[in-house]
Amino acid sequence: MRGALRTIGSHPADDSLVAMLVDAAILAVIAVRRRSALEQHDQQVAAAQQTLHHLQAAYGQAAPVPLSRLAERKPPADVTRRYAEHLRKAVPAYAEQVLDEAAWDALAAVLADAERAGHDPATLLQQAAGQRPLDDARSPAEVLTWRIQRLGERHAPSPRARARAAQAGSTTARARSIPKVAEQTPPAVTPPPSRPHPSR
Repeated sequence: MRGALRTIGSHPADDSLVAMLVDAAILAVIAVRRRSALEQHDQQVAAAQQTLHHLQAAYGQAAPVPLSRLAERKPPADVTRRYAEHLRKAVPAYAEQVLDEAAWDALAAVLADAERAGHDPATLLQQAAGQRPLDDARSPAEVLTWRIQRLGERHAPSPRARARAAQAGSTTARARSIPKVAEQTPPAVTPPPSRPHPSR
C-alpha cells in the first residue's frame, strides 16, 4: 500500500484520478477495519488503522485541487436546484448535509458533465448512493462526487445511443407541438321539397 501511494504521488497531473481512487480505498479499508473489529482480530484492526492513516494523508494532498477546479464549473442556479431535488430523493438521510458542504458545487459540476454526456442525473445519484453506505464517509458530498465521476466515465452512452435519444426527444417534441385537427362531420344533406303534381 505504501508503494502504491508513492507511485500515486509521483503523478501530480492525475490528481483527480488519484483522489477518486484513494477515496474508494479509504471506504474499503474502513469496511475491513469494522469487520476485523467485529471478529476481534486486533492485529488486522491495527494494520487497517495504519493503512487508513496513510490513505487519508494522501487524499488530503490530492483532493483539494481537483475539487476546486470542479467547483469553478458549477452549473447555473436553476440546474443546481434540480440536482438538489434529485439528491433529496436519492439520499434523503444525507441530502441536507451534502448541500451544506463545500464539495456540493463540485458534485453539481460532475452531474452536469454526466448529463451532457447523455446520463440521467437522478439515476446516477441513485446508483452512486447504492454502491456503499455513506455512514463512514467524512464528506458524503466528496464521496458522491468521485462515484458520479466514475460512473459517468465508465458507463457513458454511446454516440449512437445519444443520437437516437436526441432524435426520439425531438420527434416527441414536434408531435406535441402539432395541434390536433378536429374531425369535421359533413353537413347533413336535406333533400329538396317535392313539388306537387299538377291535377289533370
